[in-house]
Amino acid sequence: MKFGLHYQLPCYGGQSPVQRYRDTLEQSVHAEALGFESVWPVEQHFNADLSITPAPLLLLAALAERTRTLRLGIAIVLLPLSHPLRVAEEIATLDVISNGRVEFGIGRGAIPTHFAGFGVPQAESRERFVEALEVIIKAWTNERVSHTGRFFKVDNLSVVPKPVQQPHPPIRAAANSVETFEHMGRMGLPIFVATPINPFAKLRETLPIYRQARKSAGHPDNGGEDVTLALPLFVGESHSTIRRVVEPSIDHYLQTVAAIYRSAVERSETVAANLPERVERFGRTTYEQASESMAIFDTPEACVERLQRAREEFNIGRMICWFNIGGMVSHMQVMRSMELFAAKVMPHL
Repeated sequence: MKFGLHYQLPCYGGQSPVQRYRDTLEQSVHAEALGFESVWPVEQHFNADLSITPAPLLLLAALAERTRTLRLGIAIVLLPLSHPLRVAEEIATLDVISNGRVEFGIGRGAIPTHFAGFGVPQAESRERFVEALEVIIKAWTNERVSHTGRFFKVDNLSVVPKPVQQPHPPIRAAANSVETFEHMGRMGLPIFVATPINPFAKLRETLPIYRQARKSAGHPDNGGEDVTLALPLFVGESHSTIRRVVEPSIDHYLQTVAAIYRSAVERSETVAANLPERVERFGRTTYEQASESMAIFDTPEACVERLQRAREEFNIGRMICWFNIGGMVSHMQVMRSMELFAAKVMPHL
């Protein structure tokens, strides 16, 4: 199994954005030395309590010059919010800078303020996503590209540079709703699944839908390569220490997400009001419930057992570990947990 790091990068109160980015770079460089395979920051906007990574490609470009083997993943680029030619250029440039280490993660997005902030109707997110991906692949695989669609018109342009990886960097899409699991399966795209949105119990329902849709559309079953799991994770020497370190942080994350959607509902934003119940329950989730249903906060031995069970049950080829969900775990505590994980968990998997 492959292991990576996931970063959402909250920053609030007295935290310094400069220090948060420096810590993230140091952790990612250290991860390469420890044997982690990849790193995956996410694109988010307009809420520092949730994230200060509006431009994850800049973070990955800085990391490209500090590492040699680490795969540089984006989990995810919000395709409906950007012009596809710009995305194609920037991803290809990062692939050139890193000499072919980019993993292109994409998604529609779900937070209403992202769409309102950029003046993009959220109801158009699926159609924009599909059309943008079509344009990006054309731009990478053709010397010149032309396209006439509902949202974008391109007239005989040469998009340069081309990616180092041919025909293009690996593409992986975020799947949050049942509809998206099925749609990504029909498209034959590998997927990300994040346990805060699709807890372990929900994955038992959604992953078979995805795999059946792949099969029905004639796409091959690539086993674990088709599914990457992002999950909150922390390894410590004792349960009491783990809880003391992690509980305030995950509580902050859950309350922040709940507040974002509560605010959207209060503003009568239709899309937010119809969000699945699993998101609405964030504000009521306790540490114990999170630990059982969507996270692994445990000793090395227990972590090995739970990850082995998840790998076998869900047929997952990569896990991207969210060591600091909520952003309240200190830099040194994150580094120590990464070291414990690499020394006492990864060798068994």
